[in-house]
Amino acid sequence: MYLRDQLTHEMHKVIIGTWSFSYEAVTTARNALLLSQSSIHSIEKGVNSIEENMNYGPCIVGIGGPRNSHGFLEMDAAVMNGRHLQFGAVTALKGFSKPISVARSVMEHCTHSMLTAEGARIFAEKEGFTFKPELASEANNGEMQHQSHDTLGLIVLDGDDISCGVSTSGMPNKHPGRVGDSALPGNGLYADVTGGAACCSGDGDFILKFCPAFHVVQLLKQGKEPKEACKIVISDMKNRSSDYFEISIIAVNMKGEYGTGTTVESWKDPLEKDKTYNGFPYVVWTSGMDEPVCLCQETST
Repeated sequence: MYLRDQLTHEMHKVIIGTWSFSYEAVTTARNALLLSQSSIHSIEKGVNSIEENMNYGPCIVGIGGPRNSHGFLEMDAAVMNGRHLQFGAVTALKGFSKPISVARSVMEHCTHSMLTAEGARIFAEKEGFTFKPELASEANNGEMQHQSHDTLGLIVLDGDDISCGVSTSGMPNKHPGRVGDSALPGNGLYADVTGGAACCSGDGDFILKFCPAFHVVQLLKQGKEPKEACKIVISDMKNRSSDYFEISIIAVNMKGEYGTGTTVESWKDPLEKDKTYNGFPYVVWTSGMDEPVCLCQETST
């Protein structure tokens, strides 16, 4: 029975990303996975494809993202592998184009799990990442119109291994040093091979009070299907708040099942001005698909 279960796990390959703009990240991660790269490596390459592209700035991700209230670009990123609960994160990172790669390096080469601001910069340079002064210099947000709460989240299931990663430049005009939920374990992301993985996107200052990613994975461990787990967590958050808040969750269990939940009623794609989704758009690819597809989750009730 154990051998049969293991063989079944090895066949499951699933990649899912938050928001419609994650299509390139999911595609890049898929290509890496099909070349027998690890789930963590696939996450890193997928997220890098968005982080290093200025065009994704309106999505609140990467080098083109919005500046803080003092005119500086501060990025947060994190990765987690569910096999050994390895975790690495950087927050308020300035001057580097691939924050998720620095986060992975923290996970693999640092005695700590999270580094921030100047400490993260010192570590990144020591690890051989190229400091780019133009990314650390003061500038203004210009006339670019940004969504209020977007984070790139990516989950990769590869048989009996699962990882997740997130990256964001943070909300426009945030206070210097502000850190939302994205890079915090259990909040913006969580992975555990005994259950699965989850990533969240939304109002970070509200989300981090609830540890929703951890809560979803705990429900997966109890046998809940991903969509049901997301719905339960969001319902619990709604019951604790009288105000509207934004959260979208993606989740994958070890069976290869995926699901989402959201409070978002409508979302306008910042890269396609004429495209509006009635809910939360996400991108998914499984080993049974030729190409990733963009789906839409309506508001959880």
